Amino acid sequence: MKITMIEVQKNNKDRFNLYINGEFSMGIDSATYVHFNLKKDDEISKERLAEIKIYDDYRKAINRAINYLSYKKRTEKEVRDYLVQDEIPEETIIKVLKYCYENGYINHDDYAQSLMNTMINTTDKGPDVYKQKLFEKGIERDLIDQYYDLYSERMDSERMKQLIQKQLNKHARKSSRRLAEQKTIQTLVQKGYNLNIVIPYMKDMEYNGDWDILQNELEKQFSKWSRKVSGNELKQKVITAMMRKGFSYDELVPVLKESGIEDE
Repeated sequence: MKITMIEVQKNNKDRFNLYINGEFSMGIDSATYVHFNLKKDDEISKERLAEIKIYDDYRKAINRAINYLSYKKRTEKEVRDYLVQDEIPEETIIKVLKYCYENGYINHDDYAQSLMNTMINTTDKGPDVYKQKLFEKGIERDLIDQYYDLYSERMDSERMKQLIQKQLNKHARKSSRRLAEQKTIQTLVQKGYNLNIVIPYMKDMEYNGDWDILQNELEKQFSKWSRKVSGNELKQKVITAMMRKGFSYDELVPVLKESGIEDE
């Protein structure tokens, strides 16, 4: 068999049409063309053509991976999953991933650093959410531990105070201090902050709750229990109900006196 013509494809100047014995055989990219040093009138065997086809499929897979990586930083797992969807053979995927590592297209250190910077600068998510994202992307365990510690170190005390105070103020508009604190802790844990990080800050936070919340709840409980009991029992029922709602006894005493319930 003989190569009778090699022509540039009309719609892709980086690919060539290869003709054998006057008939179209396959398309190849420029890297394949150079790799095999193909020339018109060269004699070529079926085995050699098979090698060219395998190599060009490898080149196609590389180009697909590079194009996929061109939009944003990605991990080995993401690239592998993408190539698997295209039904690319495992042996080819292994070679493509090796190429991507060697040429800097995949770099898990860089990925973890970039994700950390983005999350700290643009979100209020904590270290645990960051750690989970790295795990889901297939980052190695030792790198996850390393960058988790770095993320935690960058969450300075002033940032934590601002974040906790913001959540506490939000929940204080509708809840007692105790419930507001519980909801704040729950919210921050959901955002990826460890309890051991959050709880030490809570005692220093200011509770800016609305006095009307306490007053309205007190009136509600008084109305409920005054239909069933009276006197000291009424007072105890109201206090117990209010404390279950998260109000402290110290908060209740002055309000009870002012409302007259203390004298019931």
